[in-house]
Amino acid sequence: MKWFLMLLIFIAGIYYLVNQHKREAQIKETIQLSKAEKLRSLSDPVLPTKPEKPYVMKFSMQTIKTLRNLTQDSNEKVRFASAELLWQLQDESAPAIIKDMFENETEASVKKQLIDMLAKDKSKLSLALLTEALKDYDRDIRLQAVEAIGKFSNKEAIPALSSVLEDSDEEVRLKALEAVNKIRQDIEAHKEQQLRELETKPLFRIE
Repeated sequence: MKWFLMLLIFIAGIYYLVNQHKREAQIKETIQLSKAEKLRSLSDPVLPTKPEKPYVMKFSMQTIKTLRNLTQDSNEKVRFASAELLWQLQDESAPAIIKDMFENETEASVKKQLIDMLAKDKSKLSLALLTEALKDYDRDIRLQAVEAIGKFSNKEAIPALSSVLEDSDEEVRLKALEAVNKIRQDIEAHKEQQLRELETKPLFRIE
C-alpha cells in the first residue's frame, strides 16, 4: 500500500511538471506572438493635417479681410506679420496667401521668415507649403527650405525633396541628399525607441 501511494505521488508529480512545462510554453508562445504583433504595429511618426492650436482667438470678418489685404502692403515687415497672424489664426485663406507669397514676393527676407514659420508646425500643410519654396529661383531660399524639410523626421518629407535631388545647383542637390539621410536616420531612431519601450515594458504579469 505504501509503495502504491508513493507511485501515485510520483505519477502526480510527473503529471504536474508536464502540465507546468506546457503552461510555461504556452505563455512564452503567447508573449512571442504578442510581441511580434506589436513589432508589426510600429509606425512612423505621423504628421498632423493642420498645425495644432489648443485655442484660437476669433477675429471679426472685417479684421480678417484687413489682414488679408495687408499681405500686399508695400512694407515687407507688414506683409510678413499679417501672413504670420493669418497662419496662427488658421484662416482658410492663409495657405493660398503663403503659396502666392512664395511665388510673387520680391523680398528674400520675407520668404525666409515664412520658411522658419512653417518649419515650426511640422504638419502636412506646412510641408506642402515648404515644397513651394523649393521652386524658388533664389538658391539660398531653396537651401533654407531643404534644411527645414530635413527636420520633419517623417517619411512624407522624403518625396517632398525629390524635385531638388535633380536641382541645377550642386550644393542644393548635396543638401537634399543630406536631408533625406537625416530623415531616414530620425525615422529609424524613432522605431528603435519604440522597440526599447516594448522590451522594457512587461507584456504580462504573472502573480
